[in-house]
Amino acid sequence: MAVRVIPLFSPNRYASRGAVGSMVPASGSAVSRETALLSLTHGKLENSLLGGKPKGKAVISLGGPPAPVTIYVALPPPGKHHNLDRYPIAIVGGGYRGLLLSSSTHVPGLVSIADVAPTVRSLEQGEKPILTSRSTRDAPAQLSTMNARLDAAHFARRKSTRVLIGLVFGFAALAWLLRSALFARASLLAIPAMVLASTIASALHVEHAVALWSGGIALALTAPLAVAARTRELLALALAALLGTYAVFLGAWSATVSLAALGPHPEGGGRFFGLTNQVETLLLAPALALGALVQLPLLPVVALASLVVVGWSRLGADGGGLLVYAAGFATLALFRVRGRVTVRRAALAAACVIGIGLALVGVDALTGGSSHVTHAVGGGPGSLLSDLGHRLRLSWHGIVNKTDHLEIAVVSAVTLVVLAVLRPHSRTLDAFLVALAVSLLVNDSGFDILRFGALVAIAIFTWSRVAGVGD
Repeated sequence: MAVRVIPLFSPNRYASRGAVGSMVPASGSAVSRETALLSLTHGKLENSLLGGKPKGKAVISLGGPPAPVTIYVALPPPGKHHNLDRYPIAIVGGGYRGLLLSSSTHVPGLVSIADVAPTVRSLEQGEKPILTSRSTRDAPAQLSTMNARLDAAHFARRKSTRVLIGLVFGFAALAWLLRSALFARASLLAIPAMVLASTIASALHVEHAVALWSGGIALALTAPLAVAARTRELLALALAALLGTYAVFLGAWSATVSLAALGPHPEGGGRFFGLTNQVETLLLAPALALGALVQLPLLPVVALASLVVVGWSRLGADGGGLLVYAAGFATLALFRVRGRVTVRRAALAAACVIGIGLALVGVDALTGGSSHVTHAVGGGPGSLLSDLGHRLRLSWHGIVNKTDHLEIAVVSAVTLVVLAVLRPHSRTLDAFLVALAVSLLVNDSGFDILRFGALVAIAIFTWSRVAGVGD
């Protein structure tokens, strides 16, 4: 094996002799040649908010004599750059042909720079590598299309978020102004509808006016469902339909979800597939609302289905989300079964949450699942505590790194506190707030958790007060 860093090249140069792909050089918003080189040789990433330099020893060396299998990569130029550009990678020899596939990204043609070193070690030891390939007619053209879709999703994220906020706040304002249960339901339904609409727009390969398309699709989904869902049962069916359809996309077309404006941010190298903290927080409220609406015997079914979707490595692959959803549903169950929470019952529920989370991760690992969740748990208590500490540091830096982030986080936190103390209490809102508190402890995106948590909490509060359900 040989790994060689060469000047920027066109994938066409090696497409006829091997497999080609586009490589994400870092994790976070910034990258330098120095951090890219360290990530390449160490086989792991560190977020740019924490310096971008992975710790430990190098796993591979660069250069060397000609070899039967050679990996060619281009890296960022000297200096610090925005982590938006992707760089070509090619593997020649070893049976590699066509388009590179990475088990860490789940997006055909997309490679993480941290995939290279483990691939070298696996090939040297005769094991299955992270990077494989598949024959395809025109790999460079497919890479061009994928990169265009990634760029479109990236530049549409801010506008798509504004459309989501506009829909939720707009319906909530109409609900309070007109005291309308219809608009209160629409405010809640608009959240999963917009997440699903963003994925549908990705499936349609929409690359222009992504936010407009997503908003139009979300409105087309929300309006008829809000009108039809006049009873608790019909509203439960509407929520289940939206959440279930999104789960199907996660399982059957994960790359489509990854290339959506509201979803993973593959171009940033942090999460390539599954559920982000943003989407996890957005879908938590509809899932808990569904649990509050169904008959009590069905609550465990809704909870288990939600945990599988969030935590299974072939779907959401979100370990923090697994604990967050388990905490939310455990709290909701306590309210529904007993109506009053004591310290003893809360401690028992917390123990059940941890036990269920570990059990689901164990089953996932035993059935061949692999993600950062199974790796952290498999490393034992020390690995889990280290991972938790790393997440907390990253979450804090994400909040205080920018003045506007800190201001929005403070306003969001105050909003959540105000909603928490207002009476009468909503069981769904209280369960959501407990889950949100857990999320701030176990996830690494405190800014997203707070701002989207406040948005979702307003929708739950409006739905429970104006529509008179969920209490």
